[in-house]
Amino acid sequence: MRDKRMTIAEAVELVEDGSTLGIASPAVQPEALISMTAVREIARQGKRDLTVISAMAELESDLLAGAGCLHAIQFWACRFFDLGTPPNIRRMMQAGEIIAREESEFSFTLGVLAGGMGVEFIPLHGYFNDHLPHHPEWRTFPSPFDGKQLLAVTAVVPDVALIHVPRADKFGNAQFGETNRHNTAARFLAPHMVRAAKRVILTTEEIIDNAEIRTTPEETGILYHDVDAVVHAPGGAHPHGVVGYYEPDHAHIKRYHAAAQDPERFREYLRTYVHEPADPEAYRALVDAE
Repeated sequence: MRDKRMTIAEAVELVEDGSTLGIASPAVQPEALISMTAVREIARQGKRDLTVISAMAELESDLLAGAGCLHAIQFWACRFFDLGTPPNIRRMMQAGEIIAREESEFSFTLGVLAGGMGVEFIPLHGYFNDHLPHHPEWRTFPSPFDGKQLLAVTAVVPDVALIHVPRADKFGNAQFGETNRHNTAARFLAPHMVRAAKRVILTTEEIIDNAEIRTTPEETGILYHDVDAVVHAPGGAHPHGVVGYYEPDHAHIKRYHAAAQDPERFREYLRTYVHEPADPEAYRALVDAE
């Protein structure tokens, strides 16, 4: 095992223009696995033509859209907490500026599962009429057992996956802690997204010793061999929350939502919270002072 610690600026250099980003998301729970530190740095570095794959497209995807980073987005739900739809995504979809593809929760999960298992597809019975026309990469084939038609849901294989965890060691072994007990996405979907990706950027609230990781192996959901970069990022999910560390910052979420209603106001938001802070520590100092 090697030491994979680096700065977020160094880690985001793994993201090339035109990449597909897998963003681990909290599904329907409020606990975040979303690395907002990485998302802000991607916007700060001005990455372009990205495709985001995220179970639930919320603030993180909306920020990338508003920053001009997105070409396309794939999701099974698109919402902005209890405030409606993500403003930038909605506006840009309506203007034809980004491509959006909505999945069912089931087919999205199967694609991620296939990627995590390292297989090209997972067979599914059904979905022929409502999904197949929107997925030219999917195929139908006869079952080798009874000849009935099956649908091949192709694997999701991101170029880079982003995930934020409560704690990890310097090698990339990561634990979800209380999030694992509360969040089905932490137990299932996020680890498969990580295993499916070609590269993985992992940000963490704490970096702990490997010996401590070994004392609670049942909480280790991500293993070192899947991770390329480990970034110490306390508060790295903000304005989302992390169970046992901090609650969602609802005031900031509402501030973002109001700014994203208008492109000019959103440019000011990006200037204040993305471009002006020199590093994640400066961002934390800024939001802590509000």
